[in-house]
Amino acid sequence: MPALAVLALGALVLGTSELGVAGLLPAISADLQVSAGAAGTLVSAYAVAVALLGPALTVVTSRLPRRQVLVGALGALATGNGVTALVTEFPTLLAARALTGAAAALYAATALTTAATLTGPERRGRAVAIVFGGITVSAVLGVPASSLLGSVFGWRAVYGVLAALTMGVLVAAACLVPDSAPEPPASLSTQLRALTAARLPVTFAVNAMVTAGHYTASTYLVVLLIEQTGLGAAAVSMLLVTSGVSGTVGTIVGGTAADRHPRHALTAAAALLAISMSVIPLIVTTPVLTWPAALIWSAAFGAFSTAAQVNVSLQATPAAGIAAAANISMSNVGIACGSAAGGLALHLVGYTGITLTGAALTIAGLTTALLLPPHLKRPSSDTSATPAKAARTVT
Repeated sequence: MPALAVLALGALVLGTSELGVAGLLPAISADLQVSAGAAGTLVSAYAVAVALLGPALTVVTSRLPRRQVLVGALGALATGNGVTALVTEFPTLLAARALTGAAAALYAATALTTAATLTGPERRGRAVAIVFGGITVSAVLGVPASSLLGSVFGWRAVYGVLAALTMGVLVAAACLVPDSAPEPPASLSTQLRALTAARLPVTFAVNAMVTAGHYTASTYLVVLLIEQTGLGAAAVSMLLVTSGVSGTVGTIVGGTAADRHPRHALTAAAALLAISMSVIPLIVTTPVLTWPAALIWSAAFGAFSTAAQVNVSLQATPAAGIAAAANISMSNVGIACGSAAGGLALHLVGYTGITLTGAALTIAGLTTALLLPPHLKRPSSDTSATPAKAARTVT
């Protein structure tokens, strides 16, 4: 548990580094004298680095001990945040954000695969959920805290604090995460064959479509709530906080369910997500109904994200690390496509269209998930077997 807590804390800092920049863009734009559109490319630079460099870095470091990789990734993440706090030129800031994104992708993939080996195979999902929980909590606590800190001390202070926190996690990881070398990795050709096996591409596609569906609507959720429900800013903020808590609960529940029935947990979470988004247009003018629907929506997406990662880890034994990184890349593809689809839907069909478009994308992902072969089984509870061997018994 101490090692898992450290991994989750690193994920919390990572999530705050990624998500907190959105609320700081106006201050960054004014300080560096760039347009709002140019400042927005900081988000794109981070996402592109995650999507393109994450899998490559995971392959390059696959033969190194996991703790060494975690410490190196945290060091790069601290450096990226530190440079962000000090930089005075916008191109250098873009490079710092790209470095932070690459480091975050490597850390996330390594933390997820490491978490799966710290417990018995029958608790793989719960271990993965703890790491994902750090990212979820960053949206609930880290992002509001960074916005508050930025409003009082300036945006540079936010990244200075994040750099210091990352160094603290680095020291904790060096002390508490077991220094175990990975089993001799499979050859690159074997790993690539595993990535193109029939089930993994389907799971990646499901993850991208469902994530796109979620972000199609969630990107514009605040605008939707204010314009359609009549809620004030304070009430909307409280709804977002409670949704974050609900998402954290959903992450843990999804991990527990995935330990027992990986495929069923994936499809059930996607179905619940599609249903909750579909009913929003019917009840959006009634806050007393919209609120619980939003909580279910958030919990369902948290459960889906965890279940998707567990399914990937079960399907990619020879290439667990690169598969985790590829799954994270597909999530970022889904985020980018979903945000764009939401903007287009809002322009063409209005507020009702964004949740229905999101639900349609989620249903497409659910339909694809049903194409997955049904023979993924609950991991063996034989803790005498190594995690890799136990994984081989179910794939």
